[in-house]
Amino acid sequence: MRTPHFHPCLLFLSLIQILIPLLVSGQCNDHQRSTLLQLKSTLEYDSTYSTKLVKWNQSDDCCGWEGVGCDGAGRVISLNLENETIAGGIENSTALFSLQSLERLNLAFNLFNRAQIPKGLQNLSNLSNLNLSNAGFGGQVPIELSELRNLVTLDLSTLFGGALILENPNLRRLVQNLPRLRELYLDNVDILAQKSDWCQALSSSLPSLTTLSLRSCGLSGPLDASLAGLHSLSVLRLDDNNLQTTVPEFIGKFPSLTTLTLGNYFLQGIFPDTVFQVPTLQILDLSYNKNLSGTIPKLPMNSSLRTMVLSHTNMSGGLPDSIGNLRMLSRIDLFSCNFTGLIPTTISNLTELVYIDFSLNSFIGSIPALRMSSKLTYLDLSHNSLTGSLSSNHFEGLSSLEYINLGSNSLNGSIPPSLFGLPSLQRVLLSNNAFNGQIEEFPILNLSNLDAVDLSWNRLKGSIPESFFQLEGLRVLSLSSNLFNGTLKLEKVQRFPNLESLELGYNNLSVETNLQKPFEFPMFLAVLDLHSNKLRANNNLSGTIPEYLCNATYLQVLDLSDNNLSGSIPNCLVKNSALGVLNLRRNKISGKIPDLFSSRCGLKTLDLSQNNLEGKLPLTMANCTSLEVLNVGSNKIEDTFPCTLKNSSSLHVLVLRNNKFYGNISCSEVKGSWPNLQIIDIASNNFNGEINPRYITSWKGMMLENGAQLRGGHIRFEFLRNFYYQDAVTVTIKGLELELVKILTIFTSIDFSSNNFSGDIPQTVGDLSSLHLLNLSHNSFSSEIPRSIGNLQLLESLDLSDNQLSGRIPQDLSSLNFLSVLNLSYNNLYGIIPTGRQLQTFVAESYEGNSGLCGFPSNLSCVSESPEANSPATLKEREYDWRLIITSLGYGVGLILVFVPVALCKKWREYYSKQLDQFLSLIFPRLGFTKSSAGRRKRGRGRGR
Repeated sequence: MRTPHFHPCLLFLSLIQILIPLLVSGQCNDHQRSTLLQLKSTLEYDSTYSTKLVKWNQSDDCCGWEGVGCDGAGRVISLNLENETIAGGIENSTALFSLQSLERLNLAFNLFNRAQIPKGLQNLSNLSNLNLSNAGFGGQVPIELSELRNLVTLDLSTLFGGALILENPNLRRLVQNLPRLRELYLDNVDILAQKSDWCQALSSSLPSLTTLSLRSCGLSGPLDASLAGLHSLSVLRLDDNNLQTTVPEFIGKFPSLTTLTLGNYFLQGIFPDTVFQVPTLQILDLSYNKNLSGTIPKLPMNSSLRTMVLSHTNMSGGLPDSIGNLRMLSRIDLFSCNFTGLIPTTISNLTELVYIDFSLNSFIGSIPALRMSSKLTYLDLSHNSLTGSLSSNHFEGLSSLEYINLGSNSLNGSIPPSLFGLPSLQRVLLSNNAFNGQIEEFPILNLSNLDAVDLSWNRLKGSIPESFFQLEGLRVLSLSSNLFNGTLKLEKVQRFPNLESLELGYNNLSVETNLQKPFEFPMFLAVLDLHSNKLRANNNLSGTIPEYLCNATYLQVLDLSDNNLSGSIPNCLVKNSALGVLNLRRNKISGKIPDLFSSRCGLKTLDLSQNNLEGKLPLTMANCTSLEVLNVGSNKIEDTFPCTLKNSSSLHVLVLRNNKFYGNISCSEVKGSWPNLQIIDIASNNFNGEINPRYITSWKGMMLENGAQLRGGHIRFEFLRNFYYQDAVTVTIKGLELELVKILTIFTSIDFSSNNFSGDIPQTVGDLSSLHLLNLSHNSFSSEIPRSIGNLQLLESLDLSDNQLSGRIPQDLSSLNFLSVLNLSYNNLYGIIPTGRQLQTFVAESYEGNSGLCGFPSNLSCVSESPEANSPATLKEREYDWRLIITSLGYGVGLILVFVPVALCKKWREYYSKQLDQFLSLIFPRLGFTKSSAGRRKRGRGRGR
């Protein structure tokens, strides 16, 4: 074995390296110590949070103080007072500004409360590093900083905008005398510059710049070609600006580029391929540029890329197989792009991966094995078109995986038990797929971290595995919309002390609610969804709502809809002020709604429809001022219109249909009532009277003001984190009940059908410019059809049948381009049926029962092109003509019979014949008698359908 020998020169060099720090950092001289102590005495800071200033004292060497660094002569060259809660005392600090040897000054993360940056900093002419980031300074950046000609690093960045401004002086004047500057951080500083003037200012004055960070600076204009002159640029951060421009090709030609972040940038055009191929690039973030397109090219073997974030862009195409060359890649985020094709199997080469998000794309094919990356913690492939099954070794070796989301794909087969056996797993989200079969029992060792399991909307069957009920740390368990069967004893939920949401709806479970001992729900339970199952007590497919549900103190969502529950509503449920959703729809619940709603009622959704409830709506329901959805349809409630709810300004949906409500719907104060109302259904009741036009104009939720578009999305109740409850409602179109599983915030409808309303249809209905459905059928409205209905450009369904409407059909209806349902039958309408656009598509049944209507699509042709030709007045006039004709003929015949005895002679016969001819010739022309007049149409108001 060879014995190692060290050369004497190497030993000497090693000794020098150890001694240099000791030689450089000399002992503090008295003047420097007194200056620092004077500085300490003038500063305003909280000593309870200080870790540096609070320790400065007379006895210790000041060069050894926390935050202080000295050179070999004992002069202070470095002062770091970061995060010392300093709030003042620095503005005119002669002590600080007398430290002439100071090279590095750090005052970051203090509390200067928008005080101006001290102008005295210009006295520190040796400063090379100045860090004032997040120190609380505000106002105009002083021109005096431009006198610090030795600056290498300048950091004035803040976490929040609006504090510091660069206007006078502007950016050009600030940097024009700083030729040595290599790092510039001005994040959230408001830089007022004309178009690309800031580019030219930087490139002309800072030739050595390596780091440029200008996030959220209000910059505009294109990226000027002058930036290409910054040959040493390594870090470029321009996120959150208003540079509505393309990305120039020269960005991919910086030879030392390591970081490029251009997120929230309003970028457009095609992103240069060459940027992906820069060998030094480590971080690339183009997120939230929806107009930025391009593809990922072939990637180099020597790539240094560690982070690639392209989320919320228009990047498309397939992922190249060369993605396997990114051996250092730890984060790849392609969320909400337009990528297509297969996920390359070469991704298995990326052993450094920690984070993968390919969700909301159009990837197809099977999921490649990911067992290579033991560091992977986050995997989201949801909302794609992935197919195939998951093998038992698909996730082998993913010992660090905490989150997996494969939801909203087309995956099938069984769910491998090995997935639940991953030791670090916290969330498993596999909803909206085609997984089938029975879930096997799985080992529960090392699964204490698992807190959310969502397998909803699949085809899983059999019993719910007992293993799930051994996961004591579970917060969310969603197995709804599957084919699970068997009996589930509700008492098992007591095993989950931290359970917040339990969703078992739309299965074929028999849920045993008849418990033998005192029962308490988990303390933090917020959602209990057992709808569309078989809730049973005493082993019957029926039963009452158990009152122990109220023991769940934090219960926010209770959905027991679509079961066979009977009995009454427990008082404690309506008293619960924490409850946000109570859905008991489609059961057999009877009795009255308890008049016990809490004064702090927090309900947003109350659905008691399709039960056997009776009595009146509780007055205390007015306490629920946050109510968004109220549905009590299809019960036996007998009450007047709920004017007591007029203060529920957040109400979006009101359904009272098919009850015994009566009276008029006018309330004493209508101004501003229900400004967010978008669906109102009071059909099939006994309401009467006229509709107050002012009522309609208060429903601003049905209007598009100034052409603005309503926000998208659905009405929903959000709870916990990343979970929400989706409201539903049933609307009736052409007699068919259609359930809106998701209530779009842009869907609006009015259904007043099958009541006893009378009078005019208000002209103000034309103000509801976002209305999609209007049904006023089976009432006694007697006005003309308002022309203002032609303003409802989004209207899809219009039913005014079975009223007493008169007049002509307004030509304005021909402008309703989206109209797909029209029923004007059985009224007293007359005239030519308007033509044009959608009106051409409707059949005769839409107009039947209006005997005065003619023209296509009816079988009756119009007598003349004039609209008056078929009016009731014209028809009545013709009826009068016929009566007069018959009367006149009868009178003439009577005269003949009377004078027959006198007119037996030829002379008298000739005389009377002549006189009679003259008489008839005088009458018939005045009556407009023609043969065509004999063609008559019957009028009537038939009800046969």
